[in-house]
Amino acid sequence: MVTKKGSSTSSIKKKIWFKNKAVNLNRIVEEYNAGEDILYDQQMIPDDVWCSRCYARMLQRHGLLNKKELKDLEMGLDEILELWEKGEFVLKIEDEDCHTKIEEYLIEKFGDTGKKIHTGRSRNDQVLVMMRYFLKNKTVSIRRKTLELAELFVAFAKHYEMVPMPGYTHMQKAMPTTVGTWISAFAESLLDDARLLTSITDEIVDQNPLGSGAGYGSPFDFDRDKLSKELGFARTQNNVIYCHNSRGKIEGLVLEGCCQIMMTLNKLASDLLFYTTQEFRFFDLDDSISTGSSIMPQKKNLDVAELIRGRTSTVLSCRNEITMNVLNKISGYHRDGQEMKRPLFLGLRYTEMSLDAMSAIVANITPNEKVLMKSMLDCPGLFAAHKAFEKVKQGMTFRDAYREVGSNIAKIKVTPAEVRKWLKMSTHQGGTGNLGLAKLEKEIKKLKR
Repeated sequence: MVTKKGSSTSSIKKKIWFKNKAVNLNRIVEEYNAGEDILYDQQMIPDDVWCSRCYARMLQRHGLLNKKELKDLEMGLDEILELWEKGEFVLKIEDEDCHTKIEEYLIEKFGDTGKKIHTGRSRNDQVLVMMRYFLKNKTVSIRRKTLELAELFVAFAKHYEMVPMPGYTHMQKAMPTTVGTWISAFAESLLDDARLLTSITDEIVDQNPLGSGAGYGSPFDFDRDKLSKELGFARTQNNVIYCHNSRGKIEGLVLEGCCQIMMTLNKLASDLLFYTTQEFRFFDLDDSISTGSSIMPQKKNLDVAELIRGRTSTVLSCRNEITMNVLNKISGYHRDGQEMKRPLFLGLRYTEMSLDAMSAIVANITPNEKVLMKSMLDCPGLFAAHKAFEKVKQGMTFRDAYREVGSNIAKIKVTPAEVRKWLKMSTHQGGTGNLGLAKLEKEIKKLKR
């Protein structure tokens, strides 16, 4: 007799989708189907519990549960949450997902009452609403961290607002700027990133798909708007097919917001790695954020910035993986949609970690003012445009001034006092002498509300 590959010899766990007989599910297939999905579901159990609670309340409002049954189900859901918090409600491969394990717990505890909670509902719309509710809260957390980092940048800018610093174009010294101007540029960038994430959350994520069933509704007159309000969503996602077709689209948009945050951090990390080389030494690093070498005693490496730089690529790849997952699928639910959870969770985790890491970096670097000033004075051409502008103020056309100064770069002489004077003269909005840091602080506080 030939043994079927992967056949299970252990006792069969009856699945909620079994019909008249229990199926001895091939263990290889069962493990492959589950994949890493249960690891992510484990984290979202509180989200599923909340959504199930609100759904049970809706069933009671529509006469499908009585008050005693609702009370029992809510008590059971409270027990699940308590067990989860203690680490005692743990998913296994044979559970398939958190939705099934929660329903099985309620059935085991309350019998027929537990069997009613899935009325008119599908695991398909459970997946959607649990993820949507999780993302609604997660994006708020990421936005808060983004704005807190922007606040840290502004505080750094205020402290070192007028410290002179070379500005670069084409990797060459170009014009004088300040440390305050440089770091506050990243504060403004994070503000835009926070606005984008807010828009994605408020306009796209914050809508309830629950009640769409398997993607084609159900023969019940459910008040989905009231359900949405109780869940805490701003509105109801209307079309039942689109509820399911939006899976991946919405997750991808959330990661797009994360990508923009990571792009901001990537540029700052690249700057820091450039400016802290031994050739530059524009900033001093505290030992707490640097690492050494196992063979070279002199090494002091800003590994954390290198990892931010590299993990930006990972987050971008996660966003692309989700996009690839939804390509070329017809309308409706598809099981391989679960494969989007891994890149989604990885992208979210790396974004949050990178925001925290950059906060630690900025709190532990100090501008090396003497080196910065010397770097500027050693490059007379850095001030060529300002010399030309002086001649313009005296009546010369800009192009004539440009040619005259450009023909005599080597003759330019500049003092530290002149550098500071010129930097303060740029009083136009956003210039080195008018950074508008108070306005930035105000905008950050407004977005944090």
